[in-house]
Amino acid sequence: MQTHFKSKLVLLVLAFPMLLLAQTHDPHRSADYPDFIIFTEGGNMDSTFDINSAELIPVVYRVNKYTLIENEALDSVVAVLRRVQGDSRTSLRRVWVGGSASPEGPLWWNRQLGDYRSAALANYLIDKGVVADSLITVFNLEEDWYNTEAYLRSHPFLNGERVLEIIASEPDRVRRKQLIRQIDGGATWHCLIAEVFPPLRNARLIIECTPWHDPDLEVATINIPTAIPLDTPKLLPPPIWCNLNALQPTFEPQPRFIALKNNLLFTALLTSNLAVEVELWPHVSIDVPVWYSPYDITDRLRLRLLATQPEVRYWATKAGEGWFCGVHTHIAGFDVSTPSTDRYQDPNHALWGVGISGGWAKNFGSEKQWTIEFNLGVGYANYKYDVYRNWHNGVRFDSGSGHYWGVTRAGISIGYKWYLKR
Repeated sequence: MQTHFKSKLVLLVLAFPMLLLAQTHDPHRSADYPDFIIFTEGGNMDSTFDINSAELIPVVYRVNKYTLIENEALDSVVAVLRRVQGDSRTSLRRVWVGGSASPEGPLWWNRQLGDYRSAALANYLIDKGVVADSLITVFNLEEDWYNTEAYLRSHPFLNGERVLEIIASEPDRVRRKQLIRQIDGGATWHCLIAEVFPPLRNARLIIECTPWHDPDLEVATINIPTAIPLDTPKLLPPPIWCNLNALQPTFEPQPRFIALKNNLLFTALLTSNLAVEVELWPHVSIDVPVWYSPYDITDRLRLRLLATQPEVRYWATKAGEGWFCGVHTHIAGFDVSTPSTDRYQDPNHALWGVGISGGWAKNFGSEKQWTIEFNLGVGYANYKYDVYRNWHNGVRFDSGSGHYWGVTRAGISIGYKWYLKR
């Protein structure tokens, strides 16, 4: 009971951007400091007390990401912490950091994201040298259903009342998401993802300091409310939505790409080739190369191919850039010979097989429209062949089949990308 109630209190502290913005002057606030600085007498955030004009500092992450990107909000937090450290009239008591995830992903992963995002912000402040790790307390807020509910209560929304009923009646979060997805075939769920969830992918902090004293001012005495025991039931104020709507334009859906690419290795072998790669989801793409060589290089040197090798790729950061791994299949018709006495040709039975690969890609240009890619794959191939004498109208003298294990995909490719709205 104590731990559960404590979690609720921490959630309230970290989720409320303002509780009493229009209050009269508070001697535990200083005009020299911004609103996200809280001055407390007892320094005990385990108890409930008034945090007048407390402001939440949001750090919003991309979907499924926990990499912290520096911005003006973070710069202001660092600057204020440095001011506190150098101010003889007050001192830093504690920095409270909470990380949360929007509810659309799997529950197990959202729990990890809450940890990763809060740790990312805490480590950022430590690395900047503005706060010691002993003065940071980190909380994992997991899936932010609290502010989801708060938003729906204060904004008109498609089937908002029905969603609120499900949130109130279904404590199992996995089942809760299933029920919301069933509303009108998933349209309401996708509206939540697009309109409500983006600001919930964040880390938040509150900076707690000792009371600020100005020797030139006569400060009135204020009574801090008596701490409420954690196991004592308390009527909490109604949810207040974190005022993060201004951040929404930053989270326009990223465009998906279509790319045309040429594999320079096959071009060097005088084999025409072109690949089309299309982004399916933010981390997934499909790459379909085609090779075609209908001619003889010399009278005795031949590399005739008609082949394709579709591959589904998973990208570690985002589709189309960075590291990727893939699964591919291949099918090829061939007529191959070297300057020897033999020529190998498929007997109307194309080579086929499967494999796995990995690679790396980099986009460049003023609009990242050009790309260069390196990849290498291994796998299996099954083939049948007829053997002919390697001269004009040479006779067939042998046939066979085989299995191949080894390199099945390789390339250094250059390409051009088009970006389309999702």
